[in-house]
Amino acid sequence: MSDNLLNVSYVIIGSKARLSKVKSYQIEEGAECLLCPFQSLQELPSLIDSKIADLDSSVISIIPAGAFPRKEARAQLVHFSRSEYQFWGWYHFGNKFKGAAQSIRKLNTFLNKAPQLEQGIFFSKSLYFSVGGLGEGGYNPFAELAKRFYLRLDPQKPLPSLTIRAKSLLN
Repeated sequence: MSDNLLNVSYVIIGSKARLSKVKSYQIEEGAECLLCPFQSLQELPSLIDSKIADLDSSVISIIPAGAFPRKEARAQLVHFSRSEYQFWGWYHFGNKFKGAAQSIRKLNTFLNKAPQLEQGIFFSKSLYFSVGGLGEGGYNPFAELAKRFYLRLDPQKPLPSLTIRAKSLLN
């Protein structure tokens, strides 16, 4: 892999109003952070597909507005990007959100083996296009993507949780 190519691209998804409040993130050299505003979850798949097609990096991480991977997780993604292997996975739930709703989402992730939207997801770009992209939107667009990825290979162990900087992630 050439040194002038980007290793990791972080695609921050959220509504236009929410993304206008996002402060810039400090990221390492060889990485980029792109904002992907959407009007509704139904238009998210086509937006993400076109955004990812334009990227030059080998690893993509889609995360909700108001959250960002911890330094340890970012270092692991850069390490993964240096391999020629296809991979995918998600981030652990953090401790910021507590209560019944988060407990149900944690249980859902455990049982269905699909990341929730607020957990974020990461993958190799070649794997993303080999499964046909994001697929149909819906309440959790990562669920359809996870199903497609599982047809190819098992996920990596979850990376450390995202750093949450806001009360509301997507809205």
